[in-house]
Amino acid sequence: MKRTGLWQYTVPLLFVGMLLTSCGDAKTGGPGTAAPAPSSTSSTTSGMSTSSPPRSTTTSPPQETCAAFLPSSPCTKYNGVSGTANGKDLPWVASGGVRAQLTSVNGELQLTVITRCGPMSGPATMTGTTLTIRNIATGAMGCTDDAGGQQLWVMEFLKRPIEQTFSQGTLTWKSGTDTLSFKSE
Repeated sequence: MKRTGLWQYTVPLLFVGMLLTSCGDAKTGGPGTAAPAPSSTSSTTSGMSTSSPPRSTTTSPPQETCAAFLPSSPCTKYNGVSGTANGKDLPWVASGGVRAQLTSVNGELQLTVITRCGPMSGPATMTGTTLTIRNIATGAMGCTDDAGGQQLWVMEFLKRPIEQTFSQGTLTWKSGTDTLSFKSE
């Protein structure tokens, strides 16, 4: 018997949801009313009509650049090499279970962490060597085994202030009694 997961339906549903919400962006006069049609004449003076020039609504894409976790650490993506929870080793971290990158998007720090289940990200602030992440958003989860528990552990880790150190090419995060260590890609 083939077992299907909820995640197989998540991506198509997210796509349809985004498509539907993007269609309803026009402003109207209220419920059940249509937006007025644009007028080709904005005013008449002495019997002459003038046209309103079309307005440009172009926006520029966000500017994303690499940001260093610490002044002494290289600005790059990092792969997890070890982790501990309450003093016990987490072997799944070393086998590719966690990746991290810090970027600056239009001047605001953004942390992205990827686990086997999917991505997490949120705006970040740096106070000295302490990294704090707010409003963590998660992508669609695609876990079929105990990796879901690993995803939840990482989420809880990120919710607490993270003390950072960088020594001999290893970036180490300490959050409460738990740690994650990374090497650059």
